[in-house]
Amino acid sequence: MSGARSPGAGGSSSAASLLRERIEITVDVGPGTTTVFIRGELDLVTMPFLAEQLTTVLEKMPARLVLDLSRTGFVDCGSARLLAAAGRALPPGQRPVIRRPAPGVRRIFELTGLDANCEMEA
Repeated sequence: MSGARSPGAGGSSSAASLLRERIEITVDVGPGTTTVFIRGELDLVTMPFLAEQLTTVLEKMPARLVLDLSRTGFVDCGSARLLAAAGRALPPGQRPVIRRPAPGVRRIFELTGLDANCEMEA
């Protein structure tokens, strides 16, 4: 599985169009590591699409999961919880890697204590 995923890519509704402007998820499956690149904002509106994409990624049972948030400007508590919970589907002892979060995004993980469930990578 590889490539960009935008919500409602086949639809023409204005809601799907607005959502496409707010989030884009690209998945790169490599040997031993699956990297999910997330661009945009993760909030109540985009969380269902994020959950759908993570479910698809985790069905492939990756050995290591990297969530690249370098182009993610905002993460709400619910979305942070969803990202951290992805670790439950990983092999024992593995935690999802949160790569290059912006300072505000990192702060959400720290304030909620979810950083303890993830590997935070600068």
